[in-house]
Amino acid sequence: MSNSITNIIAKSKTRLIAGFTLIELLIVVAIIGILAGVGIPMYNGYINSTKESTAQSNLRAIAMMEADYFSDNGSYYKAANTALINTNLFSKTTLDPNSDYNYSIVDHYYGFEAIANPKSGMSVIKWCLDGNNDMNSGSQCP
Repeated sequence: MSNSITNIIAKSKTRLIAGFTLIELLIVVAIIGILAGVGIPMYNGYINSTKESTAQSNLRAIAMMEADYFSDNGSYYKAANTALINTNLFSKTTLDPNSDYNYSIVDHYYGFEAIANPKSGMSVIKWCLDGNNDMNSGSQCP
């Protein structure tokens, strides 16, 4: 009798030591897959919104420098790319040339338009200054 109890205890201990079953591992992998399927798109959305916020901040800096340039020269500065803006408007590398946006400035009869064009599939961000020196963005720009 004692021998059979020892065998039962030994078998149950080996069962506990053996580890997880294949079904248990598949369930864990499925749960991790579901969490990743939900989490990765949310993470990418946060990354894109952060990049857009950085571009808007850079466009505000361009607008402030344009106001200074206008007060010194009586006209707005126009530039076709980020390197020219850094060199001629900021006098140093303020805008990251390796960022996800290319910046440009177009002058108009009413002021200027600072544009951040994405290098990838993100949305274009525009800021402009109208004749009343009001700063507008996006669809409010002509």
